[in-house]
Amino acid sequence: MRRRDLLGGAALAAAARPAKAQPAWPSRPVEIVVPYAAGGPTDRYGREFAPRLSELWQQSVVVSNKPGGASAIGTAAVAQAAPDGHTLLLASFGIVTNQIMLRNLPYEPRALAPLCRVALGGGILYVHPSVPATNLQDLVGWAKAHPGGLRFGSAGMGSSPHISAELFAWRAGIEVLHTPYRGSGPALTDLLAGHINALFDSPTTMRFVEEGRLRAIAITQPARSAVAPSVPTMAESGFDVMARTFYGFFAPAATPAPLRTRIAGDLRGVAGSEGVRRLIREDGLEPQADDPDAFARWLEEQLAFWTRVIRERNITM
Repeated sequence: MRRRDLLGGAALAAAARPAKAQPAWPSRPVEIVVPYAAGGPTDRYGREFAPRLSELWQQSVVVSNKPGGASAIGTAAVAQAAPDGHTLLLASFGIVTNQIMLRNLPYEPRALAPLCRVALGGGILYVHPSVPATNLQDLVGWAKAHPGGLRFGSAGMGSSPHISAELFAWRAGIEVLHTPYRGSGPALTDLLAGHINALFDSPTTMRFVEEGRLRAIAITQPARSAVAPSVPTMAESGFDVMARTFYGFFAPAATPAPLRTRIAGDLRGVAGSEGVRRLIREDGLEPQADDPDAFARWLEEQLAFWTRVIRERNITM
C-alpha cells in the first residue's frame, strides 16, 4: 500500500473517532485579583461584579486583595497565573504608570490582555478641616506660606491620586509631601484622622464632606460631577490638572482567544447592566463597557500621553 493510502486511512480513522471534549469552563472558582487593599473603589467594583459573574457562570467568583509594590504585586500574580480563565485582574490607573515609572517591573506588560474597561472618572481634591482653605487659590496660598505643610496621601506610587498630587504641585509651584498607601481605603482613613491633610479621591468620599469631616476643593475632570455639582473643576479654579482614573479587567495574555472573547463578552454584559451602571454613576464616574480592542487602543493612548507628562515633569517613584 502506498504511503498516501496509509495517511488517508489514518485520517479517516481519526475522523471516525469522537473528538476530544474541551474542558468545561469554569471548572473551579474564578479569582478576581484586586492589587489594592480592601475598602477602595477598585475593591468595591470587584465585589460588585463577583456575585453577578458567579450567577452567570454558575461557579464561585472570589475577590482577592493583593496590595503592594504600587499595585505591581497583584498585577504580577495575574500576569504569571495559569492562562486558563480562572484568574482575572481588576486594575486601575497604576497599570499604565507602572510601565513608565517602575524600573524593575516584576512582570511583562504584554503578558496581560485587556478585556473590558468598566468605569472612568476624575478625582476630587479633599483636605482635612485643619487646613484653613475652602478653595484652590486659598489652598495654594497657604501651601506657599507653609512649605511641606500640605501632606498628600495616595493609593500608591504611580496611582492616579499620586500623579494628580504631583501635577497639582508642579502647576501651582508648591512643595508637598507624599505618603503612598496600599490603596485609597487606608489613605482615606489617615486623612480623616488628620495624619495626612490632603488626598485626591473619588466623589464617593463626598459623604464625609457632608458630615463636616472633610472639605472638597476641586475635581480633575473636564466638567463638574453630577454627584458633587458644587465642587469646581481644576480648570475653573485656574489650574490645568487633568488626571482621570479608570477601572478595567485583564487576563493572562496566553489565555486561549475564544475563552478571552467569552469572558470579555460576559464582563461587558455585567458592566452594561443597569444596576452596575447606576452604581458607577452614583460614584460620580462614567460607566464604560469597552470591547477588548477598544480598551487596548485606549490604553495605548494613555501610555503615550502619560509617558510624555511624567518624563516632562520628572515624576519619580
